[in-house]
Amino acid sequence: MPNPSAVITLGTAGGPMQNPQRAQPAHVLMHGEQPILIDCGEGAMGQLKRAGLEFRNVHHIFLTHHHFDHIGSLFACLGLNMMTQRRVPLTIYGPPGTASIIEGLCAACDVPNAIGFGMPGQQLPHPRDFTTVTEINPGDTITLDDLTVTCCENTHYRNEDQFGQEGYLSLSLRFDLPDRSVVFTGDTGPCKALETLAQGVDLIVGEMMDLDITMGRVRAMNPQMPEEKLEMIKGHLSQHHINAEDLAHLAKVAGAKEVVAVHFPPGIATPDSAQGYIDRVNAVYSGKFTIGQDLAEY
Repeated sequence: MPNPSAVITLGTAGGPMQNPQRAQPAHVLMHGEQPILIDCGEGAMGQLKRAGLEFRNVHHIFLTHHHFDHIGSLFACLGLNMMTQRRVPLTIYGPPGTASIIEGLCAACDVPNAIGFGMPGQQLPHPRDFTTVTEINPGDTITLDDLTVTCCENTHYRNEDQFGQEGYLSLSLRFDLPDRSVVFTGDTGPCKALETLAQGVDLIVGEMMDLDITMGRVRAMNPQMPEEKLEMIKGHLSQHHINAEDLAHLAKVAGAKEVVAVHFPPGIATPDSAQGYIDRVNAVYSGKFTIGQDLAEY
């Protein structure tokens, strides 16, 4: 069993491209003996088992945003709990739009629920019976016993001067336990609101992008892509994600004690290149910095 208040990085990949060395984005924060799942990328249920945790013991899931690499295992989560006769409530928290996604996934469970195991008279619990959705907005506070969760909008979808307008939200999340505080940046560009949310935090689990490497791979894999489409992708990657220096700046301004970098597209933070990113961060930030690995505990 992991230590109380430990963070386990289940999946440290990022983006839609598959990475054979890293699973899609998902992390665990231990709340005593209870694992809280933050994001639920493809493969998260299997990664929980590899970390020595049972998916049936997850009672709370928090989503930072709704890009598919962060939610790809939600259907598996609902279906596996259904097939294993879950009766204990499961609460899923996320920005507006979460309820619509979960209702769609619950509807997709109708057929396998009706089939069951083919035994006359047997009835499986339906995910609608055990799943509750709580949509959260910037400024909301959620209390789970001695754990307090707060959040802010970040710049993964839009710039800060556009905050407050209608539209979907990408959130950064802060978890304050009695002995530790942790911020999960989710996907974000440079963001003053996130700097405020992270003030004095013990640990930041933050994304780290490399624009040049990522754009090089995009061009190599899509040789026929029009230049205007490539520029659109480049604009998103440069404005709505953070690089090593951005992550270091966030940690320094927040006064964070420790940073773990995650969310690596293929080709980023490999064994050959990891030290270069460490050096770039250490040139700005003097605290403890680590390149995250799948199934590591921090």
